[in-house]
Amino acid sequence: MRQGCFSLRWFLLLPFILLTACRSAPPTLKIGLVAPFEGLHRPLGYEALFAVKLALQEQNRQGGIHGYRLELVALNDFDDPAEAAVQARALITDPDVVGVVGHFTPAATLSALPEYRRAGLPAVIPWPVPADALHGQTAVCITATSDELSARLQTLLAGIPPEAVLTIPHPDAFVPPPTPPSAILLTGDGVAAGETLRHLQNAGLNGLPRFAAAEAGSPQLVQVAREAANGLRYVSPGPAPADIEAGDFAQAYQALAGFPPGPRAVLAYDATRVLLSAIAAAVGPSTPPSRAAVAAALPAVQITGLTGPIRFDPRGYRETAPIWIYQIDSGQYPGKLLVYQ
Repeated sequence: MRQGCFSLRWFLLLPFILLTACRSAPPTLKIGLVAPFEGLHRPLGYEALFAVKLALQEQNRQGGIHGYRLELVALNDFDDPAEAAVQARALITDPDVVGVVGHFTPAATLSALPEYRRAGLPAVIPWPVPADALHGQTAVCITATSDELSARLQTLLAGIPPEAVLTIPHPDAFVPPPTPPSAILLTGDGVAAGETLRHLQNAGLNGLPRFAAAEAGSPQLVQVAREAANGLRYVSPGPAPADIEAGDFAQAYQALAGFPPGPRAVLAYDATRVLLSAIAAAVGPSTPPSRAAVAAALPAVQITGLTGPIRFDPRGYRETAPIWIYQIDSGQYPGKLLVYQ
């Protein structure tokens, strides 16, 4: 009998306990991440994913932002422009999402930006886009522009006549020239550049100076090309953690992800911190969160990230954005740092 009364008492108290627990749970804000989590470029998406998770974990351990805890909504865009727009619209439908980090190719970003602008959803872009891409957008970019990276790449080719440079955008476009060029320029992504380097090796052209655009810089480059990648020089919008003061970040990332971070992880972490700073400026004890407030705060954010001081010009681009130049060495990515500017 006493046991029955004891059970009944707990049964009657249970709704009160549950109600109290619900009331004590902190409110949440959601951060979106759109990156390739399936398909050919999935390693790049997962590299970014754990960096964003780490930044949110650190913020939540500090109590969140003005009592709000941060949650992550990660969506897969396959690095495909059409899918990027679809996933942007999916994020927009969730009213708790107050900002997004993404995307990781210029084409995917350019496809998604109009969707974010129409919904007023602020975005922090962790990868280069063209210098005219952000006009009228509710977005900032934490890296050098595509144009700045291209100009820096051209300085590596200084002194070589343009007609003596063989430019190869994709391995299917490679045709062994009748006369060997003075240099070779690869403009495709890491997989395309890796396959092209193997074609060059088979054609006996691997001894020539070889250069690549930022898109080629990825772990897939050396996975595909193997030793044929050695000696390739490329421009990068982000650094390896070993080349900056990022020891604590690298250790925490390794513990969370189970593998070491690369340049995209560094950029994704900095992008998330920029977004969190904008949210902190837009939300207060008596100020409810809104996309409009976060978007208004975003251009004024100034922080010191892993990649150095981050602040934005009136267009939304990072002022004096640094650029790194790497050379693949011993089949390792990102390789040996040659120049930091």
